[in-house]
Amino acid sequence: MANLHVITGEDDYLVSEAAKRIIGDGVGLEVIDSVNSTNAELQLADLREADASFLTPPFLEPRKVTWWKNVRFLPQGGKGGPSEGVKTALEKFAQKLAANPLPENQHFIISGPKLLMTSIFAKTMKTCAEMVSFAAGKPWEAAKNAAVRVIDLAAEMNLKFEPGAAETFVSRVGTDSRSLMRELEKMRDYLGKTRHTVTASDIAEITSQGVGVELEIWSVTDAIGARRTDAALEALSRFEGESGFAVMMTNAIERFFRQLVELKDAQEKGLFEQATEGMAPFAVKKTAGFLRNWSLRELRVARSRFVMLREKTVSSSGSADVLVLTELLRVLRRP
Repeated sequence: MANLHVITGEDDYLVSEAAKRIIGDGVGLEVIDSVNSTNAELQLADLREADASFLTPPFLEPRKVTWWKNVRFLPQGGKGGPSEGVKTALEKFAQKLAANPLPENQHFIISGPKLLMTSIFAKTMKTCAEMVSFAAGKPWEAAKNAAVRVIDLAAEMNLKFEPGAAETFVSRVGTDSRSLMRELEKMRDYLGKTRHTVTASDIAEITSQGVGVELEIWSVTDAIGARRTDAALEALSRFEGESGFAVMMTNAIERFFRQLVELKDAQEKGLFEQATEGMAPFAVKKTAGFLRNWSLRELRVARSRFVMLREKTVSSSGSADVLVLTELLRVLRRP
């Protein structure tokens, strides 16, 4: 395995874990942290420190590992890249790394959130280093991968998710691995020593909303899709008191019914697979289950009613919240 390593990705937990596997027990570890290096002067100072560490082999210790972490000024393309002076210095450093192979007992790690793989720096490093990249991918791909990852993380804590609960957990917490791990640890404490299965109700009770993750509208729309009136009202009650409750809910519910109308229509025409192409498999399966509860006409009527309600909620005052509840009860009622 190469003694030079470049690890990139915006999921800090995955990047750190990959670096820690190389670091091992921490013997001979030297860390250079560029998390606060926000200008060219500080960045060049970190680069000089990294260069000095690279050129200093292990003496008294059996091995040496240099971890240059949080290098947020690697070439990225666009506005996020380094200044020309820093970029040139990085390219020269990469050439030095490529020209001077490390001894077997010395490792050098560079990690950061982004790296443009077509840059001169990246192309040079590819000739001499192990390149590991945790690509963000499309949102649905990130959610799918996070659900798989959280199942593995849970297993390490002797936990497992009931069917569909891992996806629910990710949709609430987000895809950041460190946040997922923190919420799993909280779940482990909540369940105690005797329970090992995480349910949707456990998640609703104890799991915190991730930073930057939209409010759990899915809890309302899932209940509507399943046509479970009690569950829909209970989920809706969590949002009462939120600023703009009526407008937010009518928009979300109308959008949900619009999607179901399109997919139900495609399903009846034998085009469901084409219509759901690109959706995560678990989302396709869940949506197919929802469609069994509704006729196409019912979905069209429900969407039409919420389109009209949306116009009313924009101009209504205090009664708008009641209108949402009343309309939801009307459309959920089975014939």
